[in-house]
Amino acid sequence: MKKVFENKYAQIALGVCAIILFYFFILHIGFFYEALRGLLKILSPLIIGCVLAYIMHPIVNLIEDKLLKVVKKETFRRNLAITIVIVIILGIAVTLTRIIIPELLNSIKTIIVNVPSYMLTLKSIIRDWIADSAIEEQVMANYDNMLTTINDNLNNIALPTINAAIENLGAGLLFVFKGVFNWLIGFVFAIYILANTKNFGAGAKKILYATFDNERVNDFIVELKHINKVFVNFMIGKVTDSSIILITTFIFLFVFKFPYPLLIAVIIGVTDLIPYFGPYIGTVPSTLLIMLVDPVKAIIFVIFIIILQQVDANLITPRIQSNATGLPSFWVLFAITLFGGIWGLVGLLVGVPLFTIIYEIIRDIVNKKLAKKNLPIDKEYYEKHDSIVGKTIKAKVPKKN
Repeated sequence: MKKVFENKYAQIALGVCAIILFYFFILHIGFFYEALRGLLKILSPLIIGCVLAYIMHPIVNLIEDKLLKVVKKETFRRNLAITIVIVIILGIAVTLTRIIIPELLNSIKTIIVNVPSYMLTLKSIIRDWIADSAIEEQVMANYDNMLTTINDNLNNIALPTINAAIENLGAGLLFVFKGVFNWLIGFVFAIYILANTKNFGAGAKKILYATFDNERVNDFIVELKHINKVFVNFMIGKVTDSSIILITTFIFLFVFKFPYPLLIAVIIGVTDLIPYFGPYIGTVPSTLLIMLVDPVKAIIFVIFIIILQQVDANLITPRIQSNATGLPSFWVLFAITLFGGIWGLVGLLVGVPLFTIIYEIIRDIVNKKLAKKNLPIDKEYYEKHDSIVGKTIKAKVPKKN
């Protein structure tokens, strides 16, 4: 068979076949795209299950290794850990549907009801700013037209929608849960995957070692473990950090009687999940909401957020994420821009850890190639030298934990 592929005519024939297949693929790309969409739709419960299992896996391992280590029987300990995680998830879901979500909807409803008075307050502020100005009459006329349009939309569209959502929250959520069949099946898949993680891992290893060279498989497993460690540590650390920010913000707003404490705390906590830009994204609308009620408290809120972010950046985050990504600031911005543009909100959340993995893989490949050439791998060396002349010292590529 090897001699056949070494024959130049066979190689030409294979090349022609490849070109024909590629042309056929391009010609019928719409068909393949629809077929792929159909396949993904069929497999969506399994995909959801894999994602849920991946998210739940570190929590299950933590409970199994730390809280249930006194339980001797391994299978029972694993199943008990999975059961505890399921109870926690159901408890969070009940809390969200019974307490937090209705409170958030009520806050939004209050804002909508009070928008006319907020707009009048804003109008007086604008009038004071541009008093005796040549553009005052034109600005106020346009402002009144805008205010009329906003009031009409709020009264005819937004307010009835919020009222219906609050009144039918239980029935609506029940309808949603009944309709999302894929998520229920996905949850069952996740439980099955978590209960059989070692079996699936052993099966995957058997296939890899049977197919590829042992050394390559070993390197692949080490790289995969490192990727998983980077991603999981980053996401767990970020969620923990944002939860602390959310709780701290809520306590401050509630104690000092700021308007909409839960809504604003949720906005700050959720947007804090987004690296770099998150604190600014959440602070702007939150400050505007407070300013419409009390401008002085809005200034106090901004000062509080600045102090909180400084404490978070210098004390909280370094302690929670001891193994930081180490990604330079430029590439953090690049990752947020790239993955945010591709995947939207999900891209903003996972873009930095994903790009950290890509960055490390490329860096490892470059370092290994430099080491093979007996060239230094330290970046400082290349900062000091424009070119390499004479003998070089062989460098070792650091091993991954």
